[in-house]
Amino acid sequence: MCEKNGLGVTTSSGKHQGPGGVGNSKSQATLSNKSYLGSRTVSLFSKTTLMLNAHSMDDQGKVRDGASSSQSLDEILNKLKAGHDRFLSGHSIHPHANRDHLRELEIGQHPEVAILSCSDSRVPVELLFDAGFGDVFVVRNAGNTCTTTTVASLEYAVAALNVRLLLVLGHEQCGAVSTACGDRQGLTPSLLELVSDIRIGLLKHHKRLEAKEACHIHPRITGEALLEASKLLQGRVDSGDIQLHTACYVLDGGTIEWQGKVGGD
Repeated sequence: MCEKNGLGVTTSSGKHQGPGGVGNSKSQATLSNKSYLGSRTVSLFSKTTLMLNAHSMDDQGKVRDGASSSQSLDEILNKLKAGHDRFLSGHSIHPHANRDHLRELEIGQHPEVAILSCSDSRVPVELLFDAGFGDVFVVRNAGNTCTTTTVASLEYAVAALNVRLLLVLGHEQCGAVSTACGDRQGLTPSLLELVSDIRIGLLKHHKRLEAKEACHIHPRITGEALLEASKLLQGRVDSGDIQLHTACYVLDGGTIEWQGKVGGD
């Protein structure tokens, strides 16, 4: 009988079904530490600058699309937590979920929070935080990992949309993280590179790898990697303009383990 690892990959035949959001196309971008560290960081920053230049700017050279929130960072974080509390209690209000509000966003978006989460279908970010259209800038990939695309997306959120709060949200029973801790046989080259990168990050922090513990540690590792990869994000965190937090979603019960800030004070 064929056995499958945490990513749903059949190890005996090589046939596989990728994790949420990961396709089987050979044209997928390679995910590796090399994709976001070292000299690529400079190139990435340049690409972000080009993206910002494509937006209309005011006389002071600031991008018009985003609107800096008058709320404090603590207020923005507490608002996010309050949304999750409503979800947990079964009292979600589903704000900003109608077509009229969507039409209002045609002139521009002003999210207060950017969240990097896993592509797993059991982690629907807007539902977990009782948010609606335009409330959250969401970046998702298998294993909520730090890649070139991830860094560029969050830099765009901060520099172009004036997002001030970043959250890396991992979750228990993550297929990508679980596979990084165990059997990696039968993976496609792209998947193998993905889980190998996750494994390298985990091994830097702990010699023994247990899937449940790794799922809780990995968001923190990703948060640190984001700041290492991005001069823009690191600079904004150091200055106190933005905060980067990490958390882990517990599937059994729907609670969130809030892990605090990465970087800064």
